[in-house]
Amino acid sequence: MKKNFRFFDNRQKYLLFVTTTNEKNRIADNIHPHIKKIKPTKPALKIFDAGMGDGSLLMNVMRQSHQQHPHVPLLVSTKEISMEDVRLGLEKLPDRFVEHKNTVFVISNLHYAEAANLQSNNKTKQKKINWKHLKLKGNSSIDFSNQLRTLNPFLEKNWQIERAPKTGNPTYKTPSVLVIYRGDQEFVLNDIIPTKVKPANKFDLIIASQPYRSRISAEKKAKYVINPMIKALAPKGKLIIVHAAGKDPANQIIKKIWPKENPYPALANEITKYLKLNLPKEELKNLKFFSKKIIRCNLRALPNEIQGGIATSVIFSAWNVAIYVNQIDDFKVLDAEKSQRYQKVVANIVNKNNGLYFNNEIFVIQKKD
Repeated sequence: MKKNFRFFDNRQKYLLFVTTTNEKNRIADNIHPHIKKIKPTKPALKIFDAGMGDGSLLMNVMRQSHQQHPHVPLLVSTKEISMEDVRLGLEKLPDRFVEHKNTVFVISNLHYAEAANLQSNNKTKQKKINWKHLKLKGNSSIDFSNQLRTLNPFLEKNWQIERAPKTGNPTYKTPSVLVIYRGDQEFVLNDIIPTKVKPANKFDLIIASQPYRSRISAEKKAKYVINPMIKALAPKGKLIIVHAAGKDPANQIIKKIWPKENPYPALANEITKYLKLNLPKEELKNLKFFSKKIIRCNLRALPNEIQGGIATSVIFSAWNVAIYVNQIDDFKVLDAEKSQRYQKVVANIVNKNNGLYFNNEIFVIQKKD
């Protein structure tokens, strides 16, 4: 039981984090300038999100894409292994099909190295891959919402997970791909609707937000996430990578409780250095590396919750942000919570900073041709 109870399995932490911080909006704000610079080529603007989560960030990016390119067909492809997150994302979709009717939305439960091509690298599992096309009828958000809700039985059957024998990490039982578009736009969108026979695409923009465990090496981050994403870029396409970076009050909380913790051994500089030393020279010549940038994200709290005595809800939310962003093992968290010492540590740091913030790094890799 113990080895299966891990940080990444805790849904409550994630959902509390999403609803009590402005991280998704801050990341979207920093992606927007890159969307403005995209010059789409036929047949569509193509975007890949390497981990949809609850869909908050991706929906913002889709809105931005419509604002900049209201009449350009849009292919949005993403991956998400969590059935709960897929449901949350689908619930946000109906308005997108009303505002930008020439949209194709694709979601799979595949791994990073597979998701852009919509094919499993496991030959046995690939033979069983599920493809489902949902052609939405009608033209209103309530029409689309009702039809998207009918997907629940499909998700329950095909989004099941199991443990990988070698690593213990969650993986899909059956590879599955869901393709959604408006039926009245099928003729116009025909060339960009992926099929089982022609699944692969190259993308103008790829978003990889918090895509890996912070403590793994630069080599593993490159091998399992970044390299496959680079290969999926279209000419002039950009890969935008966002991850937590520390050196902030959230990390100070962790250092007070666990002084030896080092959640961020390999950040943008180390990853970029590894790529430049290990990618083939010809591939490297065709890539442009942009300088990293720090994004400051805040815990949402009312002023009266901090001033004149910190509300219990703020202490709880700030503690959750600290352990989530710094990816602390659940058993360590449980031990710390038994003593309740963490409450005083959190209260002192929140008081000192008049709130709580944490830093993300964002860095961009562009394919030249």
